[in-house]
Amino acid sequence: MLHLRVDQSGRPVKARSRTMRQAATLMIFLFALALIFGISLSHSLVIVQRLAVVDVAEGRAEVFVHGRGDPVPLEVGKLVRAGDVVRTGPRSSVELRWVRWAGGMRIKIGENTRFKVIRSIVNRRTKETKARLGLDLGKIWVRLREALIGRSKFEVETPTVVAAVRGTVFSVAVAKDGTSQVEVLEGEVAVARRDGATATLTGGSETCIAPGQQALETQPLTSEELEQWRTQTSMIGPFLAVSSPADEVLVEEASCTVSGRVEPGAEVFVNGRQVEVSAKAEFLLTVPLEAGPNILAVSARDAAGRETTVVRTVTRGQQQ
Repeated sequence: MLHLRVDQSGRPVKARSRTMRQAATLMIFLFALALIFGISLSHSLVIVQRLAVVDVAEGRAEVFVHGRGDPVPLEVGKLVRAGDVVRTGPRSSVELRWVRWAGGMRIKIGENTRFKVIRSIVNRRTKETKARLGLDLGKIWVRLREALIGRSKFEVETPTVVAAVRGTVFSVAVAKDGTSQVEVLEGEVAVARRDGATATLTGGSETCIAPGQQALETQPLTSEELEQWRTQTSMIGPFLAVSSPADEVLVEEASCTVSGRVEPGAEVFVNGRQVEVSAKAEFLLTVPLEAGPNILAVSARDAAGRETTVVRTVTRGQQQ
């Protein structure tokens, strides 16, 4: 005769034990799943994508969203994300500013250029940023307002080299034959060939690396190259956008409002008079106007003394 053990409730002991083990296993699985989800969610809240916004777009500029499909026009105010590919035509350029500044990263993309944001993230907890940009053809100018902190990285890769910086003003160009040229106006840039050879460029120096070239040689910037840099005032000085007034406008009022945005930390002056800058890096000032043309010189100055100036002409008179 078969005897089956039961507990006080009359349930088979073996069956109850098996049920308890199954319940415990399920609880452990659900706990592990919740833990993994929590870690993933926490990581996604701490590590976020860094976006760039278009401040200037001249000529024909377009973007391949995520690097795929048909290109769409790139206009002022449009966002550029990781994976996007920007392409410019002849006599065209685009200026990008990283949202919330990320060390003051700004990039000007020259004509006939193909440029990609490979990676751009920020750790909200440590404020460390990591950006990796790709340049296949053409030229870009880069300005980092301040030195990157901790393990932050900012790199530009071309078909032949990778340029790594921490805080500087420099340019990278790629010719049709694949030759890469790196120019450093200020700061330092570490240039590494694909095979591992490295060199450090300091302010006022450059290097050119052709496909198959073994040595990394540096030389001073020529007077012509320095003169070309002087024309890139928007990349050398702090960011400044004057939203009001427009240039060459006719008004009847005895005053006008000067307003706009500036790079965080920069001082703003209107015709030599310092203007208060808000916590959001915005400024606003009402200035009196004399009869006839009035020249309004709006300047932004950073901690290093570099300046960017925008001039507006406002004429006070009767509307025709």
